[in-house]
Amino acid sequence: MEEISEIEEISKDLDALSIEIGVSKGRGNIIICTVNSPYFRGKILNFLAKRFTYDIINIKEGEGDEIIKKLRQKESEKDALIWIMPESMHSDVENALNNYRELFYEYPIPSIIFCNELFLQEIIKKAPDFWRYRGNFYRFKEPKGGDISSAFEILPINISFKTKKDLTRRIRINEHLLRIAKDKKQKVDLLLEIGIIYRIISKYEKALEYFNECLEITKEIGDRAGGSKCYADLGNVYADLGDFKKAIEFHEKSLKIFKEIGDRARESKCYTNLGAAYRNLGDFKKAIEFHEKSLKIFKEIGDKSGESACYGNLGAAYYSLGEFKKAIEFHEKSLKIFKEIGDKAGESKCYGNLGAAYADLGDFKKAIEFHEKSLKIAKEIGDKAGESRCYTNLGAVYHNLRNFNKAIEFYEKSVAIYKKTGELHNLKTVYENMSLSYQKMNNTEKAEEYKKMTEELAGKLRGLIR
Repeated sequence: MEEISEIEEISKDLDALSIEIGVSKGRGNIIICTVNSPYFRGKILNFLAKRFTYDIINIKEGEGDEIIKKLRQKESEKDALIWIMPESMHSDVENALNNYRELFYEYPIPSIIFCNELFLQEIIKKAPDFWRYRGNFYRFKEPKGGDISSAFEILPINISFKTKKDLTRRIRINEHLLRIAKDKKQKVDLLLEIGIIYRIISKYEKALEYFNECLEITKEIGDRAGGSKCYADLGNVYADLGDFKKAIEFHEKSLKIFKEIGDRARESKCYTNLGAAYRNLGDFKKAIEFHEKSLKIFKEIGDKSGESACYGNLGAAYYSLGEFKKAIEFHEKSLKIFKEIGDKAGESKCYGNLGAAYADLGDFKKAIEFHEKSLKIAKEIGDKAGESRCYTNLGAVYHNLRNFNKAIEFYEKSVAIYKKTGELHNLKTVYENMSLSYQKMNNTEKAEEYKKMTEELAGKLRGLIR
């Protein structure tokens, strides 16, 4: 059964990588590939195995010398040498990359280095010459045909909405209240909420502006708890923008304060946000470590909702590792608690996560069943974001079943909501998937139209980071 946008979505990059490996045969070269998920990396290696022979060297922490030993052998009957780097760079690997980089070029076949996003950033920072003198660089992002719910975050107020219009109206009301507010503590709450709304509608520059203004006031009045909330929300915006290292920096500041003031509940939520950031950097070991810390505290303080969210986040981490059965185990624990406490929104997310896991196991009948359960609840409670996520997931499953017309039908429903709510990242994902479905239907004109829309939206989102 074909899988949506796993290999087909990155086919051009894979073709370029294959060409580079081909022209590098018989000589040394350094090709760097980033891919966070070991499961997705396995898919790429299976693709390459059909075209080339290769040796795989898994480098673990403390095995930097193994790189030097292997390269000094200077003999191989294969087409390429593939290195799987550890989740983060330690001094032994740093030494090998900095002081023995010429060995990669002296070796008779090209070296393809697979690493996660965190390791890549460390190469650029700690081994700049190695980075500078490499061959080409490929960033393989795991596609989002099926979606899993994100970690829950520190929000001062529960914000529910149906359209972007609802949110902009709320911004106007809050800005009026802000102008007449005399109490600085009240201003902090208003600024936080306005910032959160701007974040929801993807106006990240405005969100950063309000969170930073809020932070300055909390410093003036000595409101450490409020300041910590600002740091957390700044971290969440940078995570949305894909700057996970900066997100971690702010979440660590938030965590430090909450630990000092003894706010255990919010300390736990900081661990959750840090776990989500590390998961996005591909450091799943660290992500699991933080989610387990969060889970321990929520159990201690008797917060069943937080406990359930932690099980969901652990499920998401194991999902990224390709351990779908373990992911299902955690999502089922999460679902059980959400049902017990009557949290319909949490229950809906669990069904969606279970649907995504079963889809990756190839059980599409079960995947549809769970996504439909999720959709039913999302509609009942008026969760437009959840509803659109369900349509996207159902579209992805029907694409895998080669029912492309049905896939497009669900994607169009999803697009209609994302346009209203202004969630640009999610809209881009759906456009990508629609382009692939039209491509499979041999409708080149529509496929190109949605591909162009995807690229335009990607450019707009990149502009928001600057």
